[in-house]
Amino acid sequence: MMVIGPGRSLDDALRVVLDKSEDMDGRDKALCRALAYGVCRWYFALQLVIAEYLKKPFKQKDKDLEAILLMGLYQITIMKIDHHAAVNETVKLTQQQNKAWAKGLVNAVLRGVIRDNVSITEAYLEKSYPPWLVDRLVEDWPDQYKSILVAGNQRAPMSLRFDTKQMSVDDYLQDLRDRSIVAAAHELIESAIILDKPCEVDLLPGFSTGVVSVQDPAAQIAAKLLDCKAGMRVLDACAAPGGKTVHLLQSTDNLHLVALDQDQSRLDLIVQNLKRTGLSAQLVCGDAGSPEDWFDGQLFDRILADVPCSASGVIRRHPDIKILRRRSDIDKLVDLQRKILTALWSLLKPEGVLVYSTCSIFKDENERQIDWFVQNHENAKVIGPKSVQWGDQRPGGLQLLPGSHNMDGFFYACLRKST
Repeated sequence: MMVIGPGRSLDDALRVVLDKSEDMDGRDKALCRALAYGVCRWYFALQLVIAEYLKKPFKQKDKDLEAILLMGLYQITIMKIDHHAAVNETVKLTQQQNKAWAKGLVNAVLRGVIRDNVSITEAYLEKSYPPWLVDRLVEDWPDQYKSILVAGNQRAPMSLRFDTKQMSVDDYLQDLRDRSIVAAAHELIESAIILDKPCEVDLLPGFSTGVVSVQDPAAQIAAKLLDCKAGMRVLDACAAPGGKTVHLLQSTDNLHLVALDQDQSRLDLIVQNLKRTGLSAQLVCGDAGSPEDWFDGQLFDRILADVPCSASGVIRRHPDIKILRRRSDIDKLVDLQRKILTALWSLLKPEGVLVYSTCSIFKDENERQIDWFVQNHENAKVIGPKSVQWGDQRPGGLQLLPGSHNMDGFFYACLRKST
């Protein structure tokens, strides 16, 4: 309800709920997560079904009832939970929300769904996304949009990155097997491992000492593209929560790495990751688009510009994006990305390299953004990588579409600054 109404992110909402629920055991928490993610994933399709059984839509003050019905409907139509149990537990929720008057309504709607044998199938695929998002995917990826929609409705696997300097993939996989954790090496990314089932990070061997971190294989590409050398001065812009920061430090010794983020609370997440891995970096709280407020005048050899974006490439991992993101957000994000990219370019040494990164699949944020930048900066040149096994070569960069090689959707562009 915190996602549908107030617009809070699903991860934040779950953190609040689960932290307060000391009486919930692991099984109950897992069911809570499954319900929350599932309802967000199929929110728009579930709404359409409910509307057929209501005489009029809920008022704003009763949006909690809509959320309750969505959870009940998801349990019945997709999770295939016992009908009697699903209806009873859903009706109980109306009392917990102090809206016992709605018990009959909720019961009638769910009983009607059961009577009519309603099932949310792949026929509802496009209806499970907001129309504007489908339209944009059709425009940008007319041949691939259906596979993108399918991938976005899949559950993302739990992916790990292990420190290749500390351990080989075979040794780490054996450590996992010793703990009865089923996993496999990623087919393309040498530092990546895919778990068969998610597990608590405390169960992962080496997590507490930094041998392994949770990170999608697509995000692990950034460090390789940046190609840092010992002694370089490197900026990781928009760095929180610090996954790429840690990867850069583990990949290359003796880096002077500056991790920048404008949110102090998010910088604290980087601190936690650095402490866990025993690494160090210079942390700076500041706006990547306004370096005049924080830049010390020392240019960088490498810059990672992991800019804010629509996150349209990670919907399978964050299905609440379907609910929270708006069509009008994209133009604002494009403007923000241009501001950041232009500002960071001025901080790069001649012959330095900037890697532009998004977890978006919209061309306006990716290849068209790079095309605009190169046209407006004569000293910017797109460079490699060429002949990679992952992603599609696009004008200005490489695009990974969601689900390709079991990775999230990402875009990368490498830009070299001429003298």
